[in-house]
Amino acid sequence: MLGLMTGMVPGFRSETMVPLPFGFDWDSGRFPLSITRTGSGFRSGLNPRSLVDPGIWTGVAIHVDGENGDDGNNGFGADGDFSAAKRSIHAAFVAGNATAAPFRVVIKAGEYEESAFTRNGNEEPTQPVAILGWGGPVRYRTGPFEISWTNAGDTYTAPVSAVRRVFRSTQTTAQGIHVELERAADLASCQSTTDSWFADGGTLHINVAQTPGARDLAVIRSFHGARFLNHAQDLYLEDIHCEGGITGALHVDAPASRNVVAVGCSFRYSAPSNVNNPLDAVQLRRTNGLAAFFDCDASGGAEDGWSFHEDGNAGLHVLLENCTGFANGAFAADSCNALTAHDGVRLVDLNGRYGWSRNGTEVHCIQSSQSLLAGTEVTARDVDGTSTAFKCSNQSSMWLQDTVADADGSAENIAIEANGGSVFTRGHSGVNGTVSTSSGGSVSQF
Repeated sequence: MLGLMTGMVPGFRSETMVPLPFGFDWDSGRFPLSITRTGSGFRSGLNPRSLVDPGIWTGVAIHVDGENGDDGNNGFGADGDFSAAKRSIHAAFVAGNATAAPFRVVIKAGEYEESAFTRNGNEEPTQPVAILGWGGPVRYRTGPFEISWTNAGDTYTAPVSAVRRVFRSTQTTAQGIHVELERAADLASCQSTTDSWFADGGTLHINVAQTPGARDLAVIRSFHGARFLNHAQDLYLEDIHCEGGITGALHVDAPASRNVVAVGCSFRYSAPSNVNNPLDAVQLRRTNGLAAFFDCDASGGAEDGWSFHEDGNAGLHVLLENCTGFANGAFAADSCNALTAHDGVRLVDLNGRYGWSRNGTEVHCIQSSQSLLAGTEVTARDVDGTSTAFKCSNQSSMWLQDTVADADGSAENIAIEANGGSVFTRGHSGVNGTVSTSSGGSVSQF
């Protein structure tokens, strides 16, 4: 059952109910929404922890401490008791599965790297599960957090294999995304090109302007991220921050009837094994249920940021509240989106912030999907000649309420594009960009 929070949020004098628009086919029987508008935007009124199996919160808690834990320990204890903690997250999954009941994995704040999450996709939960950061953020990277560099003349080197992407962890864009180094075609190109890298067998070369510190570069290797390809039960994540992943930083794929919920998480810098087959920061497919993300980020994906597909398993409903997605699209990837809904997905986005992706559209509703975006702001600054903020294709429908589109900086700049789809607006602001219709598409008010 979905739970609703009661009472007013401190600081807000009033809340105005926002009904779902006529024609928006959200299954309110299964997933009731009471959207309200306050002085700071839109709220769903949902209590995230009530959206998953209640047995998760009454079942056993298995603890993980990446510095002082031991996988030989049983991990059990009251929430926050790390005296018998395991060391790796995947060892906690194994212990929880053995109970044959819903459970929690309570992870001490800190850094976890390489294959520490699912043992590179080999250990997944089989029960309803919550994965919780305790005492602060849990940061997981499919690569090392510290590297010792050797001066090789024109480059600095380190014995790191299977490298897929390299970022400056000490430099970020205005959107808070690490600045990426260019992947050089060969060693000579790397030696002559500042801010580039090249993998020569098991040796990583980088060309930067000064001697790098041990923590100056985020090196993403060819490991799976938070990959759940077989897990088919309720899944809850809180304060989990994933960098890298050859099939996505978060990849949920098993055909299932269940809910997937995340709070205060980030999923970034997905890095495919083959650059010709890029994948998304968050890819969630084939789930008949609710995928609800609160205050989460999906950025720096090799292709899309947030990507939702039914793929033959109907019933996926998506809620994003106060979520973001920036700088998605890498290598030669095209059709890159910050947020996309396919098939018959039903999506609600409240107060989203998206932009600065490449070779695609920032928010794209396609096929027969339906999307309601309220308070969402999109900045399109593409590099492929066309900047498009909102796009609705095929037989899909998109409702834009109090949204903002800023499409600029390219040869063609489109704030709203209806390519066969139907776009309905209310209180929408087009800061920059045109409105385009084609293939029978339409844009009108509601």
